[in-house]
Amino acid sequence: MSRKVSDLLRAQHEELRAELSACFISAGVDAERFDTFRHHLLWHVSVEERVVMPALVAASRAPPLWRNGLKKDHAGIAALCVPRPELEWLENLRDLLDAHYRVEETEGGLLSTCDEVFTAAVDARVVAAMLEHPPLTLAPYRRGPSVRGHIAALLQMLGVTQP
Repeated sequence: MSRKVSDLLRAQHEELRAELSACFISAGVDAERFDTFRHHLLWHVSVEERVVMPALVAASRAPPLWRNGLKKDHAGIAALCVPRPELEWLENLRDLLDAHYRVEETEGGLLSTCDEVFTAAVDARVVAAMLEHPPLTLAPYRRGPSVRGHIAALLQMLGVTQP
């Protein structure tokens, strides 16, 4: 039996949840674990943006949530991975991911749309493309108050945090 896109995405969500939880330690944030997590997270976002969504668009079925919210979530997720992590930012990222995964995993979200639209043959092609998606080369963390200020403004604009 072949894997379905939705099953693979759901499994990645679970792995990412576990990895993020491991980043929280009594002293604050485990920066080494977070660096590994951000690589996996941004790779996952890249897979959704560059593999899954184009396949849905080709089937003329990009979910409305994609245009109205999930792309903004991805921007916020990426922004929170730019500076060296601090506890408050990690908590914001956890909250954003929890909400993001709920939207993707709910009826009418990304995963159920994949189940509706993809035939077994398309599922197999998209899963193969997901598994072959190349690793990302991430920039080093950015530092400084202007970086944090720009990111904070972006997160407020996206509705991730309150002013």
